[in-house]
Amino acid sequence: FLLTAAAIGGLTKYNASISGAEAGCQAEVGSASAMAAAGLCAVMGGTPAQVENAAEIALEHHLGMTCDPVKGLVQVPCIERNGLGAVKAIESLFTDQLGLSPWTILILMQLSFLVMGTFLDDTAMLVIVAPLYIPLVGELGFDLIWYGVLYTITTQIAYMTPPFGYNLFLMRAMAPKEVTLKDIYISIIPFVGVMLLALVLVMVFPQIALWLPDIFYSR
Repeated sequence: FLLTAAAIGGLTKYNASISGAEAGCQAEVGSASAMAAAGLCAVMGGTPAQVENAAEIALEHHLGMTCDPVKGLVQVPCIERNGLGAVKAIESLFTDQLGLSPWTILILMQLSFLVMGTFLDDTAMLVIVAPLYIPLVGELGFDLIWYGVLYTITTQIAYMTPPFGYNLFLMRAMAPKEVTLKDIYISIIPFVGVMLLALVLVMVFPQIALWLPDIFYSR
């Protein structure tokens, strides 16, 4: 995946640009989409010709080459339409091609948050995955408020997981000098365990997160 995506990114940079400063934000969106599409196609066993075609389709549609601006707002026909298309494509990949159940997809989404939390903060994670995950959660039939609670718990776990966890460095700054960063890493293990248990409980029993919103919105 990474080698294929890097190759497509290199070709795009050599022949055009991947920089928003040089070619606008759609250059970043188009090149990133082409890299992701080509990498995914390669991982799924696609031929070089299929990999090139996947990259071309993603680049063409996300870069806005086939879209006409509406009153100067290119995002209306391009970004929003293709964002919905991306959700449908991911849903089809998970449910139709891979045969995954909605719960399996949800668990994989939460695991991806935990992985990203090792090197990204919660805002960066939200910006990256929210356009895909939030509509996908709705398509899978889950409650969006409930999923928002799951996301909040997961990001708090990410705040406590090395090497990026904000809370770890905050604790190190406030701790006595004799307390090392290794000591702090070890000390967070029971807290992460408690948060994981809370995450599982909210997933298994959604009403833990929904009883108060239900009361509020029922008035």
